Amino acid sequence: MLKRSIALAGAAVLVTGLGGQAASAVPARAGAVTNVQVAWVNSEHTNLRITWNESAPAANTIVLRTDANEGGNEFGHTTAGQPNEYIVDSADLGVSGDPNDKVFIEVSDGSGTAGRTAYFDRFNYGGYPTTTSFEPNGSLRWTAGPDTSVDGTPDDPLDLPKVYSYAPQRREQTDDPSVPGCDGVNLPQTTTPTGTVPNPGHVYNLWMIVDNEWGAQPGPFINVGATKSITMTGPAATKLGEKTTLTGVLTGATLFESGRPPTCNEELLPLSNQTVVIQQRTSPTAAWTTAGSTKTDAQGKYTAVLTNPGHREYRVIRLNTTAGETAWYGGTGDSKAVRATTRVVSAKFINPVINLGTQPQAYLWVDPAGTQKAALQFKNASGAWQGVSYKTLYAGRGLLAFPWNKRGATQFRWWIPATTTADATYSGVFTLTVR
Repeated sequence: MLKRSIALAGAAVLVTGLGGQAASAVPARAGAVTNVQVAWVNSEHTNLRITWNESAPAANTIVLRTDANEGGNEFGHTTAGQPNEYIVDSADLGVSGDPNDKVFIEVSDGSGTAGRTAYFDRFNYGGYPTTTSFEPNGSLRWTAGPDTSVDGTPDDPLDLPKVYSYAPQRREQTDDPSVPGCDGVNLPQTTTPTGTVPNPGHVYNLWMIVDNEWGAQPGPFINVGATKSITMTGPAATKLGEKTTLTGVLTGATLFESGRPPTCNEELLPLSNQTVVIQQRTSPTAAWTTAGSTKTDAQGKYTAVLTNPGHREYRVIRLNTTAGETAWYGGTGDSKAVRATTRVVSAKFINPVINLGTQPQAYLWVDPAGTQKAALQFKNASGAWQGVSYKTLYAGRGLLAFPWNKRGATQFRWWIPATTTADATYSGVFTLTVR
């Protein structure tokens, strides 16, 4: 059972003993140290008891070693008058992220033969890998993967079942940005390898701290950024059924942590190679629907080319996203209204050159294909447009025959009224010549 509180920094190996076990200046008596054992003091699994035998009482030095031929970390002493026993907090021996990093404890009187324990490990997997996802309410869920390591010292005297405690911390910029430093907000500690972080409304770094019987092990560091702005520019109107081009820039913020002691600074940057979703609606009270998606370029710029289906209001959103050791809160940009104008597919005379006395036939084809009442106009001698006649279209098409007894070339055009999906417009000018 884990009861040790989690510290942010890795535990350091102490070079002095616990209270009442200070080093003695009394010279040691020569003798051999044997039968060195190490075991947990009790079921709390926070302290270790080291015991040994020796041929004669002596002052002893206790050292943690990685190899018998290498220097070690001296962490304890006993006097000749003390029992052959030493108790140490397991966290004082350090923690390792390598399951094959094996160590042993050596007890020596400085002149005789040193004794040592069997090899053991101090492994803590640190919560690698930790993945993230977003909950429907916008909270960020973290999930630490299982410890799949293979024990490098199987059946060592300190082996325990793999039990971990997880204590994530939210690292963020100080309340006063002019004051260097980082604020740390400790999140609920749990023995379950998953939890959620409510959206604080600003960027932060999520630091996973994992604890077991050997102490705290800093784990994955997840950068959690936020979308700051999504701009949009586009035309006020385009023709129905033709292309509408919307452009804009996606900007985000991330927390940059550097230095020792660390300083946290929020940095703005264009968000490159990010998917944005274009949404549309037909009125201010209508629901938003998806019109398409596109990606930003290296400068965070996007271009969306859509077919104009009628009057629309558009906006661009960026969804909450996660990738590797990063997570991003999405955002919604400002909206842009783009109206549709009636598209003239064809406006012409069936025979643009006729003989005097022949009735001309003016043709019109428009989109939307409705029953609009179109007006045919001609340019009179004064240069003003004057009405000729109306024609009610059928499925957007109509043919109007009318009397015309003026010789020479005359310019004509159609006026098409608005519909619920497209504004009124004029056709291009087309010419009739009477011989």
